[in-house]
Amino acid sequence: MTYDIRLATTDDVDALARLSSESFGYPVSDHPHPDPQATGRTTYVAAHQGQIVACVVHRRYESWFWGTRVPTAGIAGVKVATEHRGKGLLTPLFERCLSDAASEGRPVSTLYPTAPGIYRRFGYELFASYDHETVLPTAALAQVRPGAGSLRRAELADVPQIRRVYDEWARAYNGPLTRDGASFPATDSELLEAFSGATLALDEAGGVVGYALWERTGGYGADGVLDVRDLVTLTADATRLLAHALGSSAGVAPTTVLSTSPSDLLDLLLPSSPRTVRRAYPYMLAVLDVAGALTSRGFAEILDGTTTFAVEGLPLSGQDGTYALTVDGGRTSVERTEAAPAATFTARGLALRFAGTHSNLELRRAGLLTGPTGDDARWDALFSGRTPQVRDYF
Repeated sequence: MTYDIRLATTDDVDALARLSSESFGYPVSDHPHPDPQATGRTTYVAAHQGQIVACVVHRRYESWFWGTRVPTAGIAGVKVATEHRGKGLLTPLFERCLSDAASEGRPVSTLYPTAPGIYRRFGYELFASYDHETVLPTAALAQVRPGAGSLRRAELADVPQIRRVYDEWARAYNGPLTRDGASFPATDSELLEAFSGATLALDEAGGVVGYALWERTGGYGADGVLDVRDLVTLTADATRLLAHALGSSAGVAPTTVLSTSPSDLLDLLLPSSPRTVRRAYPYMLAVLDVAGALTSRGFAEILDGTTTFAVEGLPLSGQDGTYALTVDGGRTSVERTEAAPAATFTARGLALRFAGTHSNLELRRAGLLTGPTGDDARWDALFSGRTPQVRDYF
């Protein structure tokens, strides 16, 4: 079969909505398809004999990695008509989409997969999880001893402080979206009005050091639920204050549903481990531009030096090969080299190395890194110390 790979137009909206319904199982009338080329979004389709049979959407984001904002190609809305599955149709779609994304300066790409194996052939690998429905007894929060400081309800004038706290929190992790730009158009009033509760944690000087955005559902009996959409804190006292305050709803909302990621620091304050994950969205990362990704950050001067490495199986042509990574005065450069590589990463291995989730030894044991081990300790020093966290689904 032959397919026409092209940008979607507004004339394709109805066909895209039907394809979404077929792929994701919701009625077309409940989820009309957005403008395929809305700000921050580019939709690519495959057509066969004039019919839309597959789709990939590029969402424009920036993500925090290693304390730096990294332009990111978020991939969403991947769908293929039933009769055209298993024919390799995603390959030309991803090649076009990712090539365009790299050309506009996006060195990494992320996505939430329904089946991770589909995307590994494009260099993606799992590095985080958005545990959107993490369930725990509200009474467990009530047992957290409150910290120093105070609480108050947020007002419209406080939203810039909420955004500041999120940015300061997110900068310390790998993976969180920056929550600004074309794909986050909400005004301050829209953000505040999206939640029935917005509680601020203040330090003893009155500064905002944490917040919780929450909803109450299910009535005030056994079915009562406290739905905490966002709990972000910068200090242990702030975490304790907010946890204890949310726990005060235990009598009318015995269940709390928290949107979080594994290794949430709240776990270190709970008296037990009562949480269960009811709905989780695994998150994948791919490196599109080796030099662009690895030079997006600086390093401590103590790590100055040069390491050679090779990469195989990257999703974009022209990216495979051997590179020299040099840190000089904390500044980074990555250049092609004819020197023998000290080690060779697969595309998935490089994604995990950039994400900082696995040591070189672990990558070797998974078959994602081969070759001499002499530089393994250096790689571990360069890419360690930040855990993955995500708080947004797309």
